Amino acid sequence: MLFNSFEFLAFFFITIIIGNLLKNRWQRLFFLLASYYFYMAWQPSSISCSAMADSGLKFFTDRMYCDLKINPYVLILLFSTIIDYFAARLIEAKQDGDSQRGWLLVLSLVVNLGTLGFFKYTDFLLGLINDIHLLGSFQFEKQNIILPVGISFYTFQSMSYTIDVYNRKIEARKSFLDFSLYVAFFPQLVAGPIVRAETFFRDLDYRLSVHKEHIEAAFALILIGFTRKIVFADNLAKVVDSTFANYQNLNSIEIWTGTLAFGWQIYFDFAGYTDIAIGVARLFGFQFNPNFNFPMSCKNISDHWSRWHISFSTWIRDYIYIPLGGSRVSVIMYIRNIMITWLFAGLWHGAAYHYVGWGIWQGTMLLTHKFYGDTSVSKFFNQKGGKTYDIFSRILTMFCLAFGFIMFRAETMEKAIPMMKALVFLNDSGAPITRWMNYRFGILLVICFTASYIFSKRQIPTLLTGSWMKYSIFVIVNILLLLLFGVTESQNFLYFQF
Repeated sequence: MLFNSFEFLAFFFITIIIGNLLKNRWQRLFFLLASYYFYMAWQPSSISCSAMADSGLKFFTDRMYCDLKINPYVLILLFSTIIDYFAARLIEAKQDGDSQRGWLLVLSLVVNLGTLGFFKYTDFLLGLINDIHLLGSFQFEKQNIILPVGISFYTFQSMSYTIDVYNRKIEARKSFLDFSLYVAFFPQLVAGPIVRAETFFRDLDYRLSVHKEHIEAAFALILIGFTRKIVFADNLAKVVDSTFANYQNLNSIEIWTGTLAFGWQIYFDFAGYTDIAIGVARLFGFQFNPNFNFPMSCKNISDHWSRWHISFSTWIRDYIYIPLGGSRVSVIMYIRNIMITWLFAGLWHGAAYHYVGWGIWQGTMLLTHKFYGDTSVSKFFNQKGGKTYDIFSRILTMFCLAFGFIMFRAETMEKAIPMMKALVFLNDSGAPITRWMNYRFGILLVICFTASYIFSKRQIPTLLTGSWMKYSIFVIVNILLLLLFGVTESQNFLYFQF
């Protein structure tokens, strides 16, 4: 079920009305059932009730969905929930030093990562074995396993709970209903943000009040989320899709425009989703932390990642980077920790060589910035460079990010490499350099960069809550943008594929 659909609009109003009429345990049970219904409304593209399979795993999934009207992938969500609920309860009951605590944590991690690995990485690993000819001339066939929507998010959320219980940071939840709702709560279920158990259960136990000012703030967040998605992301998708499909016939300037357009498309798309998710959750009495904070005009890569997909970047920091030793190690071990963390981040996004390349590139940029930041040259420019150095740093950061945008969006590294060469004007397409067919999107990107820079420096959006006039103008402008420029056909959010 897409946020940007009339089906969700009806679902939302029914859920919030009935939910507010119920109290305590009945309310939680209703929210859980609504969340499972929300998840089951997703139909995998592999399932066709008019041509059902007659054997194998696809036979099972087709029969479940078409005959019993049950989304088979909801069983994976339920299975992960059951395992982590009982694992956490048993871990808490064991004394520190008891080896069974460690084995129970391993069980939780193996089940979650194993399930995620099967659906997300089977084809990639079989392809890797084929590529290196590990079994000689024998070649595995591609299995075409469908990735359950949201599995990367809810498995990470559930795992963080078990790890925190193991580390005695939180207590294991005694109510299976409460824990199930934490894993499956529909606003953030399929594309985040990744909510920590401490945050969710705090609001579940002491539900936040929802007054007029909270409704206004939530509505503004939901509205800007729809604007980001329907007006900006879905319109930018047109030039992005065209650029990546026809890069062989484009010059460097046109490829630059399409590349930067993708960076803004995925930002608007994902930030739009999380804006809606956070706004909807607030109307139910939950306060989730912001997931984006104007990351597209940062002056360095470290600042960019402190503002982009914050729930994910802090997750890999807390559960991978710091357990490896973080930065309080030797230089060699620090490099290792950064590269392992970001290789993991690349593979989390997808099982393909271009995602591996993207992760390695992010780690390389972070290391380069770290070592450069320790030099006297960096300190001199930061002190004496002024506005010129500030603007140059932001341009350079976006230049470096562009190579990552290409690797992230391209279907293969074979397609990514010539596009990355075009960024440094080593383009062999033969297209005249003076041509700029997608210049209109270039103008739009300049406006986006400028607006992002101003907002991030002055925090203009925070002023909306203090003025009825500004709030009214904000609402009217966004509604006009949606009516005049919104893409009417519902488009999937990009992060549904992860």
